Amino acid sequence: MHNKVNRYSFYIVLIAAFLIQLLLLDRIKIAGAKPDLLVLLVVFFAIFFGSGAGIEAGFIAGLLKDLYSLDIFGMNIILLSLTGLIAGMLSPKLFRESKLTQFLLVFVSSVLYMIIHYFASSLILKITYVTLPEYLYGLILPSSLYTALLSLFLFPVLIKRYHLKDNAEYL
Repeated sequence: MHNKVNRYSFYIVLIAAFLIQLLLLDRIKIAGAKPDLLVLLVVFFAIFFGSGAGIEAGFIAGLLKDLYSLDIFGMNIILLSLTGLIAGMLSPKLFRESKLTQFLLVFVSSVLYMIIHYFASSLILKITYVTLPEYLYGLILPSSLYTALLSLFLFPVLIKRYHLKDNAEYL
């Protein structure tokens, strides 16, 4: 069974997630951490629809982040596109129906995205406000864990939304 994601639905989901992130989740912090819905969606689209969809989701998610933030423009586009590519490349090698696999892939993707973002920002701006261990334990690990935990609830909703069945081939 081969499914393709409707491009308009794809963009609407990413834009809606971005707005939910800004308007709601930025206010619902647990231990100072907030989840990153866009990383979660990039990984979801990459796992279930392949590297191409992961790269495209990463590009759109990165563009949304870059347009809103005071970050270095383009950094989120590159890093989230790369996240989508890598998650998509790993997906055929994984049992993607497994909740544990989904959780771990979202967690690891989020950690790597944030660590690379930290180093790239430090290298380009030549300024660091916190050390890597402070950033890792204070923000990266809690936010990545929160994002991965949220994936346990959102992946089933998205699987149902895109009519992906547990035993189906998704690509």
